[in-house]
Amino acid sequence: MTETGKDKTGGNAGNTPRTAPKLDKLLSASAALMARQGFSQTSIRHVARETGFSLGGMYYYFENKEDLLFKIQHRTFSDLLAVQEEDVSSDRDATARLRQFIRNHLAYFTSHFAELKVCTFELESLQGDRFTAIAELRRRYFDCLATVIGELLGVGPAAALTDGRIRRKTLFVFGMLNWIFMWYDPKRDNSVEGVGDEMVSLVLEGLHGESPA
Repeated sequence: MTETGKDKTGGNAGNTPRTAPKLDKLLSASAALMARQGFSQTSIRHVARETGFSLGGMYYYFENKEDLLFKIQHRTFSDLLAVQEEDVSSDRDATARLRQFIRNHLAYFTSHFAELKVCTFELESLQGDRFTAIAELRRRYFDCLATVIGELLGVGPAAALTDGRIRRKTLFVFGMLNWIFMWYDPKRDNSVEGVGDEMVSLVLEGLHGESPA
């Protein structure tokens, strides 16, 4: 989902299109390693050994291990936002935009299970400005879905972002989406599009029913 020639990873200005494939390889391998053994047990040296890069080559791309984690998360949410913000702002009806949002999310993460696991469990491993930057990207991503859910419930965009009911329902949907790495099996389950459509049906039926007082 990354446009050719554009750096959406938060990397150095030196990460030109020529070097971007190497950076992508490092980020993907690092995410797989962190997903398998955890951020705390992963070092720059581990990634270098896993990918065949020299330690010096690793430090060309990353200041330290936290910077590596930051770039994994930054690339993930930047790539998603590039697609989702455009689709959410389209002139299609809210149901069609919800369906597209869910399909986009599932399509990305069923091909990036490691990144999803790392983004789910390792946000608080970041500190300071890095934490703040990723939290802002995550907030924008949350707002994309909250705006659509608000529209489905007759709440305007500005009000949807401060409405506690919309917040909870948006979190319910993300809870359903973000644990797909724990159970999805393409041999047993429907296609990604089919799973997305099942989720949309479940969401729409649930959105219009309130819990008893």
